Amino acid sequence: MFGGLPPIYSSEAPEIELDAYVSVYLEQEVKLEAHVRNLSPFSRFLKSAAMNNGELINYANVANDSGVPATTVREYYGILEDTLLGIVLEPWVESKKRKAIQTSKCYFFDPGVCHYILGTRHLDRNSNLWGKAFEQFICMEIRAYLSYFQKRKTLRFWRSINKQEVDFIIGDEVAIEVKSAKKILSKHLLGIRALKEEKIIRKFYLVSEDRIDRKHEDVSILHWTSFLAKLWGGEII
Repeated sequence: MFGGLPPIYSSEAPEIELDAYVSVYLEQEVKLEAHVRNLSPFSRFLKSAAMNNGELINYANVANDSGVPATTVREYYGILEDTLLGIVLEPWVESKKRKAIQTSKCYFFDPGVCHYILGTRHLDRNSNLWGKAFEQFICMEIRAYLSYFQKRKTLRFWRSINKQEVDFIIGDEVAIEVKSAKKILSKHLLGIRALKEEKIIRKFYLVSEDRIDRKHEDVSILHWTSFLAKLWGGEII
């Protein structure tokens, strides 16, 4: 709910800490460093971007929500990246059997910051927001690992024009699908099955809240704690 920033995670008043964090970010990073004089449009953009966290970027829709031109929205997404508040993932477009989309995604760097911007006060375990936060958490762990160990591997995602999708692809080697389900079913493997037919990626993982680690159809199905242990142990990439 409140994310993983150390001062906030350990705070007895995380909402107050988050409020201070976002306020300082707007004043120091955006206004002073990025030279955005009028913070009101950027604040509206932040909320719209948070609503679309982990989704394909639609500049026109975000522009309509924010009340600013689409060209300004593009600049604002650049500010998110430059100030490290967000990361933009490019699509993996190497698939041949299924044409891939060309649109990017953006993730906020911390779920707690995203929830604060949205005004989220409660995170329902069965909600779509929970699933998005779980996916965001795994994304940030993968990114942190690649950065910490200086792995020169791109982190991307794959989505076909027919909406088959795999959440994360590392280089051209590892595909990772994230599901917040407590029990993994055959339907959860649809995106990975489609990607496997391309015969490019060599390792496939499905990360979830299912506590039974196993291998099925050459896909390693791992509880998220097992996945993180393998990731930071150098067994994934």
